[in-house]
Amino acid sequence: MLEHKIDKNKFVDFCNGDVKGEDTETLNHFDEHTRYQFTRMLYAYGTGMTGQNPFANDEEVEITADIDSATHTSFYVNGQKAFTAITGMSYLPSEIQTFGTIQQPFKTRGYKPYDPGTNSITIGVGSRFNLGNGYSMTVQEDFVWGEGYGNGSKADDERCNMIIGGLNTLIHFADQQYFSSMTDPYTDYILDFLASQGVDTSREFVINGTHCELVNGKISEVGNDYVVPSSIQQKAVKRYKESMSQLLNGGTWYRWS
Repeated sequence: MLEHKIDKNKFVDFCNGDVKGEDTETLNHFDEHTRYQFTRMLYAYGTGMTGQNPFANDEEVEITADIDSATHTSFYVNGQKAFTAITGMSYLPSEIQTFGTIQQPFKTRGYKPYDPGTNSITIGVGSRFNLGNGYSMTVQEDFVWGEGYGNGSKADDERCNMIIGGLNTLIHFADQQYFSSMTDPYTDYILDFLASQGVDTSREFVINGTHCELVNGKISEVGNDYVVPSSIQQKAVKRYKESMSQLLNGGTWYRWS
């Protein structure tokens, strides 16, 4: 959980509007944002958006919140977890460019074969693979080049195409240059290719240093709830945490409502 000690009575007074944030000594912008999330939750329950309303019976209801991390807050109603709110981040133009450009040079160079000890493999510029039936592919500077078209049937050519497209998106994703969703159209081909290299995708696996897992049959980065690569996400979270940790009596305010 995010470490932040507050005066609970002050926070309750702040939520109820009995005290202004700038008049407190311990409340910060995380508390302000938590109050905003509280009001949104009450609105959702009150308008029937959730399909349930714990306040309908006029009974006393206890609502609590745990700030799990800078971006995640879990809410509880009468001790039962209701939901986890995940806050979106803002990114600098230079950061967006690193993962928002479709064709850019791969970061990883060279090839390291499968390591069963870490369930990992490194695939970068210069890597070459024989796909059988006269087909092969080579990782160039910013794309994967295929050879052997016409050696097999039309279906063989199409399969080669999909493997090449899949490896291209996989390397960019593993190099922290693509959203994980870019690999989705090629998932089956990527998994078959990785299996041919010895990678066990039934558990956590590592491609070019990026820890991956299958979530609902799709390739995702371990521990990353966002589509943005974690190397960029962590920079944005650091900036967000620094700004939100400022006390409300410091004069800088972020209006959430």
